[in-house]
Amino acid sequence: MASEETIPVQYTHSIKVEDTAKGIRISVHVYANDRQTALNEVIETYLETKQLADKEIILVAPMEINK
Repeated sequence: MASEETIPVQYTHSIKVEDTAKGIRISVHVYANDRQTALNEVIETYLETKQLADKEIILVAPMEINK
């Protein structure tokens, strides 16, 4: 039986904003006890960050898909 280690998390949300030539790139990390909460929080946090950037007239870089 493998022992589970619990990593204490001081903060539940992390937002990283990088400035690129095409605009800012937003990365969101959320820590939650269940999947549904994590999914809801990450989308909500990303959208709020994007809306604030749009309000402040900060260009958000388009998503790039590598094939």
